Amino acid sequence: MPSLIIVDDEAIFRKGIRLMIAEMQSDWYVIDEASDGAEALEKMEALQPDLLITDIKMPRVDGIQLQYIVKERYPHVACVVVSGYNDFQYARESLRLGAKDYLMKPFQREELYALLHKLQEEWHLEQKPTKENGKDLLLQNQMRQHVLTGLLTGNVHHGETELLENVGISLPHTYISCLIAKLDRDSVTDERYYQLNPALFSVYIQQFIQESLNESLHSYVFIHHENEVVALINHDSLDTIVAEIEHITNQIRKDIRVQSNFTLTFGLGSPAKDLESISKSYKEAGLALLYRLVIGGDRLLSNESVTEIAMEKQERQAADWQALNQFVQEGDLANVHQQTIHYVSALCQQWKDPEIIHQQICKMLLHFYELAVNLAIVKQWLQHTEVKQVLVDIYSYSSSKELTERCQQLLGDLTQCIANRKKKFVTSPIEIVVRYVEEHYAESITLNMMAEIVYLSPSYLSSLFKSKQGLSFIDFLTEKRIEKAKSLLLYSDEKIQSISDSTGFTNIRHFNRVFKTLTNRTPSEFREGKGAVGEL
Repeated sequence: MPSLIIVDDEAIFRKGIRLMIAEMQSDWYVIDEASDGAEALEKMEALQPDLLITDIKMPRVDGIQLQYIVKERYPHVACVVVSGYNDFQYARESLRLGAKDYLMKPFQREELYALLHKLQEEWHLEQKPTKENGKDLLLQNQMRQHVLTGLLTGNVHHGETELLENVGISLPHTYISCLIAKLDRDSVTDERYYQLNPALFSVYIQQFIQESLNESLHSYVFIHHENEVVALINHDSLDTIVAEIEHITNQIRKDIRVQSNFTLTFGLGSPAKDLESISKSYKEAGLALLYRLVIGGDRLLSNESVTEIAMEKQERQAADWQALNQFVQEGDLANVHQQTIHYVSALCQQWKDPEIIHQQICKMLLHFYELAVNLAIVKQWLQHTEVKQVLVDIYSYSSSKELTERCQQLLGDLTQCIANRKKKFVTSPIEIVVRYVEEHYAESITLNMMAEIVYLSPSYLSSLFKSKQGLSFIDFLTEKRIEKAKSLLLYSDEKIQSISDSTGFTNIRHFNRVFKTLTNRTPSEFREGKGAVGEL
């Protein structure tokens, strides 16, 4: 029998609908009631209803927000919306979200009965395939989430297009830009925030952004961590994409502020040309978001806009900044301490507003945080502290002496980390990577692994490697493996399967495909033709 939950903040209305349904001749039964969307979501996990009959205007989570979240978490659950507010905007929004119908209060008993009879017939016809498809969809969504997370961390590269296809990810356009959205926590009261499961805000934001982006851009929107919604936007244009994303995010912020009474801040990274570079775009978007602490939220912060903010300094400050930056990178601890005193003193003398002083110091620290990210020494520098917390703490210092001592400590620790790192390198990090590949090509090798070995971030190593070698790390590794495979095909009697295994390929199918792409012949054709003159 199909079940339903009635959601309305008026108990008398809930009881009235329950009585109507009990008196009608149907298979429907009311499994429970809820006084608002938040309570309904708590009950849905355990009760798994087939239908929601929900009001629009309710405290905490209203009917529109409830539909967004249900559409993401329980796509098989049907919704019927009822409201006393004769506003077509609500009806249109609900129907766009997939509501089966929209009834105006007070509605006639016959209207409800006719609708439930229709839904009952649909339920009987579609019940089994819907549940089976729902399970398949859930499994694919979980796999897709795993792969999308891998793109953010740099663990998925261009040689794994088959993996993307298997989980339903298609990236037909040239570039991928990473957009991160975060709730502005200060726009939500503590009472409202903690009454709900905070994760529900992210689910709501995810669905809202996906709906908005789908109208004009090819994208994948998902929750990464509990409080971060990420959109990977696939596009061809470089000239207009930032303006287009800014227009869309401005509309999203406006709509959410009006409908749900909270605000968002977006961070946008620069466009990536390949899968390996997506992690760099993600880090840039995250870094841009950190500037919310400096200039406030409820806006789009891009990599370009952050660069402009970082450059907004007086000439005298610029000279201090340049000197401080030079001493830190040279590992000159004594001069870093001295220059930090000079820098903070100059700030306090020039600006009488504590807010501006704190902002300038946060900008300076964000610059050095970006440096630490590129050198892959953030953990050594900040230990177990998040950079966001470091910036928040800066605002708690009310005297120049406290600010100076804290900056001396932070920049001194960073200087020491850079000095220790330099001692480990006599050879160029690129030479170390090249030598490692030549010696270990038969093993599993990733860009992240190499980055750890040479103490660089994966995105920075990827960029540095390509500038020095003329091709990406993955292309270099692949070509090295194919070179070894060619030699074995010509000068040994090993089976092709064995050669595939011994040159680091995960399976024979992948080996055959890559070999033919690079040589225009299959391994068998290459062996039979004994290669080409001068090929090895």
